[in-house]
Amino acid sequence: MQKDHFHYRGQRYEIIDRVVLGRKKYLITRQLAARIRKRFLAFDPIGGPKGTLRILQFMPRSQETWKRIGVLQQLSGSNPELPQILEFHRRGDEIAIVQPWIEGRDLTWWIKQMQKKGRQRIGTPEALRMFRSLAHALHRFHRRCNIVHADIKPANIIVSTEARRMTLIDFGSAWQVEQTALRDEGDGQSRNYAAPEILAGSKRVDFRADYFSLAVVCFEVLALQLPYDGLGGAAGHFADSDESESLYIPPSKLSLDADKIPKSAWRSIDNLLETALQLDPDDRFADPKAWLGAWNEAASHSRDTPKLGPVNKWVIRCLDWLSRGQGK
Repeated sequence: MQKDHFHYRGQRYEIIDRVVLGRKKYLITRQLAARIRKRFLAFDPIGGPKGTLRILQFMPRSQETWKRIGVLQQLSGSNPELPQILEFHRRGDEIAIVQPWIEGRDLTWWIKQMQKKGRQRIGTPEALRMFRSLAHALHRFHRRCNIVHADIKPANIIVSTEARRMTLIDFGSAWQVEQTALRDEGDGQSRNYAAPEILAGSKRVDFRADYFSLAVVCFEVLALQLPYDGLGGAAGHFADSDESESLYIPPSKLSLDADKIPKSAWRSIDNLLETALQLDPDDRFADPKAWLGAWNEAASHSRDTPKLGPVNKWVIRCLDWLSRGQGK
């Protein structure tokens, strides 16, 4: 009689299905996504001394899917911010992709924890460092493959436990820039995170759509709310009026770290996000070099120590005088 569960690292997992790929049997324990593409958390009993968790993703068997697999195989080895593909198999009219399970939490979890003002949080300097690395990996994906991710959102970004880096997952929505008009219905339709041109069904979509979505996520991590008064990309409905501009507040005015890093650093961060979050793609960064330069500048300045004002300097001098006086 087959077991209905398995144990891994001290935890019990229920088995909801079994899948054989090649000569391996995978134990499905949770469905992670449905709709156009299906993603599952599964256990590989022979993936290590005591087995290991994997991600199984099933995508339509098409030329586009083969292209996506080839792209990620080329890039993931030298870019830990992108998901690896361990193996893939033809399975009827689908292609099954096996990927490693990344130990960590997605940004949706982190944002909820920070909104609760719990101990688990990502400070501004660390967030900028991780987003900068992710931006560079995304640029390499754009440049070498001419493909847009199109579904960047907190649920698709994992903060790994060990390396403290962000990994972008779920490339099922990715499509060739010149084929944006042919993308599947529902791809890249995360209303608050998708760029306005995607939500509007525009045929003129390019890498600047990913610039926008990554900026929305970064803004939310820093400010703990979405830009444009919670609308994010949906604010594009007001793109032909002045109403959308009045909704935007820079993250420096909202962040809990507003007084913990220098004003010069906030100027770099505000300029980066304000430009990347323009509702009209023509008003965003004109080329990748400018976009990456803005990320580099913001990440670098965020590590600076804030300068003390006159009052704080006076307080420190008084405390120093008192401490020396008590020591006599």
